[in-house]
Amino acid sequence: MQTLQPLNVKTVELPPLSPTQEVAYQQLLGKLQQYNLCGLGVNYGHGRSFMLKRLALQTGGQLLRLADFFDEIQTFHPLAIEEGIAATLHKALKAHDLVIVDDFHHVCNMVESCYGKARPGVLIAALDGILRWLEQSGKRLVLSSQHGHYVDPLNEFVQKVNLIEFTAEDHAFLFNVLSHGRLKNIDFERVYVFAPHLNAIQMAYACQLLPAEGTFDTPFLIQFLETYALFSNVDTSEVDPMDFSDLYGVEEVIRQLEIDIIVPMERDDLAKDLGIRAKRGVLLYGPPGTGKTSIGRALAHRLHSKFFLLDGTVISGTDQFYHKVSQIFEAAKHNAPSILFIDDCDVLFENQDEFGLYRYLLTMLDGLESRSNTQVTVMFTAMNIGSLPPALIRSGRVELWLEMKLPNATARQAMLQSLITGSVLQLKAGELSHLAELTYDCSGADLKRIVADARNLHGFDVAKEQSVRAPFEYFAQAIEQLRANRERLAAAPAFTAAHNPAAALNPGVVLAQMGAMEEFKFEIG
Repeated sequence: MQTLQPLNVKTVELPPLSPTQEVAYQQLLGKLQQYNLCGLGVNYGHGRSFMLKRLALQTGGQLLRLADFFDEIQTFHPLAIEEGIAATLHKALKAHDLVIVDDFHHVCNMVESCYGKARPGVLIAALDGILRWLEQSGKRLVLSSQHGHYVDPLNEFVQKVNLIEFTAEDHAFLFNVLSHGRLKNIDFERVYVFAPHLNAIQMAYACQLLPAEGTFDTPFLIQFLETYALFSNVDTSEVDPMDFSDLYGVEEVIRQLEIDIIVPMERDDLAKDLGIRAKRGVLLYGPPGTGKTSIGRALAHRLHSKFFLLDGTVISGTDQFYHKVSQIFEAAKHNAPSILFIDDCDVLFENQDEFGLYRYLLTMLDGLESRSNTQVTVMFTAMNIGSLPPALIRSGRVELWLEMKLPNATARQAMLQSLITGSVLQLKAGELSHLAELTYDCSGADLKRIVADARNLHGFDVAKEQSVRAPFEYFAQAIEQLRANRERLAAAPAFTAAHNPAAALNPGVVLAQMGAMEEFKFEIG
């Protein structure tokens, strides 16, 4: 084994690093003085390539990129990718005392993703040869990766330096450099509270889009970042406009959401100064049509890039589901503080077509409970809380329980008034309140259906040139039709059992699922 010679680090005029980058870089230089195999684990967009270029310039080391491996591998047989990787490293180490590999995780992925790993273990053997050659030659090798993990057998021997997240000081430094000093008056502590997981690529993109003229304050930058740097998986342009003021009879629920979710997320200044935070788990439960999904629609429009949706539309086959769910969870964590809205979770967990769905979702939810992910709020909606798995609603996972009830007479009258406004079916004085009384057992979705059915009945009479009745009669007939449909469904236990065995024990579950036909369903962007 050859003795490791001191590493010569030259003084070169280079752009400065951010505070956290500088700490990681100095740690790497320190380890390189003592060890011949080191690793730099830096998350995407946090300056990994920038730091490695700096290292190459200061030490005279050879920097290898993914393209360098690809060029060498092309001279090998398609089933000999492992030999190509080893040859690239060996050739560089023969010519240089220090070799620096950028994106080493992508290099290894070239093997993982090809031919179903036709030769399992060959890459390990090839890299073991590189490891032994390093020990004998006294050369140095630096590998970089996305998450600070390196393929075996190297992972056990790599001296690791990791840079996982930026701090508020990094935000201030990078924004001012990237904006050429145009953001000096910003309170970056507040910006960091609003978007702690911003990476340098997002910052650079936002700075490129800044208006050419004018001065910028903290509220402007936060709004600007929400619009241009952060993204939800819900395209609000595809979501029907919905505001909390459009919802009737749920004022107390909305007030509680304002207290425990919206204000902590929107008022980053208060979050910083007063230490307020959003609840980590919220359950909206109640009969179908009571506005649970409408609450989600309103939140999507209110919070924009801070809102992420997981519902039945995501489940499109086992080969797609897990990847989509993982992407949604990761996006919610990256845009934290944020809301992950899991709609109809009781139906999702009863799904029999996706093996392991329940366990997988619980695993992902457990990941959100780690210390680094405390700023993601998970909001569930459910029609039947009795069917929810105990592990889902165990103590601590759900901090806020909000019951969505059928609207009272006052709320029903307000809903009907809103739905009828502008219609040719106008009611006389006193008829609206009477109609509200007749719909005593109806949800908001039921009321929408009643108004729509009344219009259709009226339209049919007009089309057939039949005698047009008084508007109230059409509404009364629509109510009768709704109740008749309910009775037919309730009298069909065989249908219920065949389509949902769990609901056969509780017909209300099927009534709930089928009665929510007017509920909004999001489009996944």
